[in-house]
Amino acid sequence: MFDFKPTEDIISMSEFRNTLADCVARTAETHRPIILTQNGRATSVFLSAEEWEKITEKLYNAEVYDDILVSEGESERGEVYSTEEVMRMTDEAIKKAIKPAQSKKRTQKMAVA
Repeated sequence: MFDFKPTEDIISMSEFRNTLADCVARTAETHRPIILTQNGRATSVFLSAEEWEKITEKLYNAEVYDDILVSEGESERGEVYSTEEVMRMTDEAIKKAIKPAQSKKRTQKMAVA
């Protein structure tokens, strides 16, 4: 994923503060993250927005793929609903959601009257 270069890509927090503009330019140019250290220990990672977008897109795609695998397993086990069943369950859920809202409006009207 990254062509990591420890001699260039690990810097202290104080060096990062002193060279922030250079670090921003470097991550945009090299597409490599910078590992920030405090007291000799890695504490943070700094990377370009473009690389962050790539990483989050890969994570999203992995989650979608996992959902597809789960759905395929459910289908193979016969854990499916017909269109009619889904429509009926949706209608019931909507009716349940509407009833409390309507009863709240009635209570408010009675309190005003």
